[in-house]
Amino acid sequence: MLEQFLFPFLISFFTAVALFQIVPIVGKRFTVSRIEAGRTHKVLPRLGGAALVGAFLVAIVFNRELVFSGPLLGLIAGGCLVLLFGTLDDRTPIGWKPQILFQIGLAGLIFFSGMRAWVLTNPFGDPWFLYPETSVWVSLFVGIVFTLLIMNAMNWADGVDGLLGGVSLSAFVTLFFVSLRPEVNQPTVAILACVFAGLSLGFLVFNVPPARLLAGTSGAYFLGFGVAALALFSGAKIATTLLVLSVPVLDACFVIMARIRAGKSPFHGGDERHLHDRLRQAGLSDRVIMTSYTAISILSGLVALSLPAIGKAFFLIALAAGFIFLAFGLGKHQKDSERDSVPRL
Repeated sequence: MLEQFLFPFLISFFTAVALFQIVPIVGKRFTVSRIEAGRTHKVLPRLGGAALVGAFLVAIVFNRELVFSGPLLGLIAGGCLVLLFGTLDDRTPIGWKPQILFQIGLAGLIFFSGMRAWVLTNPFGDPWFLYPETSVWVSLFVGIVFTLLIMNAMNWADGVDGLLGGVSLSAFVTLFFVSLRPEVNQPTVAILACVFAGLSLGFLVFNVPPARLLAGTSGAYFLGFGVAALALFSGAKIATTLLVLSVPVLDACFVIMARIRAGKSPFHGGDERHLHDRLRQAGLSDRVIMTSYTAISILSGLVALSLPAIGKAFFLIALAAGFIFLAFGLGKHQKDSERDSVPRL
């Protein structure tokens, strides 16, 4: 049984590492310039998504345990579409409206390939069942909202080196253990989670601060798409996924509300409102930020695997309260710093 899950992890990991070695050579047109330590000019490749999708396809093709059914074909097709769209965006930035439409299309692909939410966890009582005969549109709506939230949260988390790889690795490892539970019993999802975990770890090797390459839009979208798809696969892991990715998800919701309140588009970035931006402005290093996010994701994963639904709900409420307190505290600190920096006459 160990080989069934270990081999997909190792194949995806070592294939990703090998492909990441080639990215700087073939991706010379997909780079971003960065000034480090105030003086060192560094050019980083942004074509990490190509290596991730390529390693994913290799790991899937050489796995005899997987049956190429509708959900798996949808996952493969979605990955290829993400690679195409993300590479175009990495070459010439695409506006936020086409990006949202693309994400909605991916959510539709997930749904119509068979990965649907039919059960929603209710921490205060019986679960809510979305029966196929009566709730198909509700299930589609839940899938679209969930996919958009996860993909954007993961994409925005890529603002600090190592952060995307750390939280995605935590998410896929948690999904692996959840899928092996007797009441879930989804070995296919467990295998796919191992594949994605290998990809995340391989990317993390090259993206730990100081990063040697970046995921780019294609890489961030692909990992976010993978998390959303596996969570919706037989739709019983949505709450667990939201808990593991609680900090990136809370950050995404907080930023969206702040932008709407400021009269701006909720998906138009570049304003440095994210928590990791504020932590960096407060003086924390990228390595500390990455370690903190990953540690909270690991802790959230352990809570998701060990506590009952009511315990998870209270943990999430406490985490949200702490997040809000920290966000407002950092915002006040930033305003005080800006006020003190203004020269007085």
